Amino acid sequence: MDQALFVGKDVRLERSEHAAVEVDAIGVRRVLDNLIENAVKYGQQARVRLFIDARDAVAEVGDNGPGLPDEELERVFQPFYRAPVARASGKQGSGLGLAVCRSIARAHGGEVQLTRGQRGLVAQVRLPLAYGAVGT
Repeated sequence: MDQALFVGKDVRLERSEHAAVEVDAIGVRRVLDNLIENAVKYGQQARVRLFIDARDAVAEVGDNGPGLPDEELERVFQPFYRAPVARASGKQGSGLGLAVCRSIARAHGGEVQLTRGQRGLVAQVRLPLAYGAVGT
């Protein structure tokens, strides 16, 4: 998130709770950087929040973009796939970012999902809390 702010992108931290997770920091940073970059690229803004839900730390990245049809919400995780809206935008991309995000999250026992929000898309990364951190 610091990198996005550094280059003048519209990134806002809306809510943040402390959540202890045991992860490869570089890998998880790559996930969050990609989701924030996508939010800014296709949705003009990234709204980021971190909270605890049961036994998971959850990071959400929302945007103000056009969103995706329901049938595209899973398809965009396929390697090299770019939604028609992304291809038509003229913005650069290879279609690998979301596939890599999901792979990294799953390697940590977590998941990445996209849903349609009130405004644009919401990307949600769920990672299990560190042992002993549940309820703290």
